[in-house]
Amino acid sequence: MKIGVSGASGHVGNNLVRRLLRNGYQVRIFVRKDPGIYHDLSPEIFYGDMTDPAAVSDFVGGLDVVYHLAARIFIDGRKSREYFRQNVEGTRVLLDAARQAGVGRFIYFSSIHAYDPRPLDQPLDESRPLVLQDHYLYNRSKAVSQQMVLEAFGSGLNGVVLNPTAILGPHDHKPSLLGQAVIRMAKGKLPGLIPGGYDWVDVRDVTEAAVKALNSGKTGEAYILSGHWYSLEDLYKVVKKELNLKKNLPVFPAWLARVGAPFLGLYSFFSGQEPLYTQGSITFLKHSNRYISHDKATRDLDYHPRPFEVTVKETLAWFKKMKMI
Repeated sequence: MKIGVSGASGHVGNNLVRRLLRNGYQVRIFVRKDPGIYHDLSPEIFYGDMTDPAAVSDFVGGLDVVYHLAARIFIDGRKSREYFRQNVEGTRVLLDAARQAGVGRFIYFSSIHAYDPRPLDQPLDESRPLVLQDHYLYNRSKAVSQQMVLEAFGSGLNGVVLNPTAILGPHDHKPSLLGQAVIRMAKGKLPGLIPGGYDWVDVRDVTEAAVKALNSGKTGEAYILSGHWYSLEDLYKVVKKELNLKKNLPVFPAWLARVGAPFLGLYSFFSGQEPLYTQGSITFLKHSNRYISHDKATRDLDYHPRPFEVTVKETLAWFKKMKMI
């Protein structure tokens, strides 16, 4: 079986490619530039832009399965509209190419942010409506793309959608925005915490579900890959315990964080760092659903997320091994 992975330089893509290669599959990846993280492995590498039909057509030729992970992850910013266009158009181009090439299975990585989290006190599952008109363009880009993929499944393409929550775990080379948050906590470079939290899931559990989706999961269905809800304060407690840190971090009220967000953004711009606290991230933390169900994935994909503390501990161990903390 020959498998293609778009977005292979990202956190999930990197873990997925490694797992597929370990399982003996032929793997072809599609990236904008050499990620420099596969020197110890041998995937077939195709270079290009997801919105370039010719490059994407070359990529999918002869593939049995395509995993589509490539997407710009953004919360706020001046390039939000351009990133929205790239996410949606890239999905459209890849879908067209996969259908024309006769790809046997198409597995699309969406996000929990594609769904309406409200009401927050009720379980969130795959029956929730997609946020096709959301104010935040990243959420809307994933919802619009997911709807496009589901419509393609309805027209005969074989495949499933996966909706992970907030991802942590090893092999986070860039690192991801959440990985950066953990690193800054470990280095004592976070000024404080804000109320709220996320449903956290281990990248290895997400990858395991993605591999199961090769042969399991009902065509045309979406599967939420959730883990466990914990606050930022809970996350820092685990980091502090594992690294034997002495510093206590204050928890700023949300209103104060909103007032300070523009100044933190300005500081991040001049320091060359990604801003962790923006108006969008504060909103997501405050209004995240604590009751995200993965019952459907457990039933159809044999999905079982590991404990939160194990994920954080082993993420820290990997960052230490890579001398990132």
